[in-house]
Amino acid sequence: MSHSNYKFLGDYEFIWGPVRKGTAESILFNFLTSGEELHNLEITAGYKKRNSKSILAGKRNLCEQILLIERISGLHAFAASLSYCLSIEDFFGLTDKGHVNIKILRMFFAELERIRNHIENLSEIAESTYIVVPSALYAYYAEMLKQLSQKFLKSRYLMNINYVGGIKKNLSLKDMENIFNSVKSTVNKVQEIIKKNMETKSHIDRLKTTGKIDLKAAKQFKANGVAAKSAGISLDLRIKRPYLLYGELYGETNLKPAIFEDGDAFSRYMVRIEEIRQSLNILEYCYNMLKKNRFSFTADYLLSRKELEELKEESTRLQPADKDTKYGKHGFGYAESSEGAIFCYIKDFDGNIFKKINIKYPFESNYKLFAYGTKNTMMMDFNINEASYNFSVAALDK
Repeated sequence: MSHSNYKFLGDYEFIWGPVRKGTAESILFNFLTSGEELHNLEITAGYKKRNSKSILAGKRNLCEQILLIERISGLHAFAASLSYCLSIEDFFGLTDKGHVNIKILRMFFAELERIRNHIENLSEIAESTYIVVPSALYAYYAEMLKQLSQKFLKSRYLMNINYVGGIKKNLSLKDMENIFNSVKSTVNKVQEIIKKNMETKSHIDRLKTTGKIDLKAAKQFKANGVAAKSAGISLDLRIKRPYLLYGELYGETNLKPAIFEDGDAFSRYMVRIEEIRQSLNILEYCYNMLKKNRFSFTADYLLSRKELEELKEESTRLQPADKDTKYGKHGFGYAESSEGAIFCYIKDFDGNIFKKINIKYPFESNYKLFAYGTKNTMMMDFNINEASYNFSVAALDK
């Protein structure tokens, strides 16, 4: 590892990681610094590489594959499993056949995951600027949402919910009402903390101009999600390439992408705040749609086991090379997570599992932008930069 192309007189290398404090994931940061100014940063991941592709190919059925995909990056379990399920449904020709209420439920839980992750990240950003009490409060409310998920869905991180053609949990309209009201109450309390923090000058000053990236750099490094939106790029697939019922939702409401243009930590902070507000509006839209559709129980809208087995049998009879078959020879799906788009490409179905699965997370490009954005910043601002990007090392080491 060398910084020879960047060195200035008086510079020295400072290595941090791969083992770091607390529960931080294993990654190595190699800084080139003159003491206060950070001139260059090189990042090395791969210390806990898990070879998920080969492990997925060794599973016995689709359920086992979904469970593993959810555990690649636990914070984004629902979005990742949704992208995989949508790719399977694309393969089987089910994309337009799913019941509207299942689509609504999937949107509801995707936005619940987004809200929880953004609130948790606000805690990390507050901690990075040393405002301890707001940080603890954000963390407390994120924990409340995890406990809510555990109560109704038996999973703190929304795992074991998605499946081909629907979701596994049997929920009633009353359950959905209770979840929505609890989330709404939590978000309202979080909004009060946000309002007070916006009046804390030391907090805002530390975020403004820190880790600033311009539009050119964002495009060069293929910025995704929050990082892209903070630099003026709208790549939100819920709007650009709508799936489930997002196209109808954005057509019927005044929701717009959360776009800011300064490209600094404050802009990334503001994107998260705006998305929390918007996601709560989406939850309300979903709940109202369920009431309008006279939703009863989830089990009423699921694809039956017999129907799924018939689809599997038909798919195995099709020749993979036959491009004219109605299912094609591959499946493709995507979902917009709290940090950006998660893509999934599948092929080679053997009757039980897909032997080839390629899943791509937004962190695979954002961590390079993060390294670029730290150049010529202050070492004391590094934690702010890292918190504002919130990339998952686990997703890099998949």
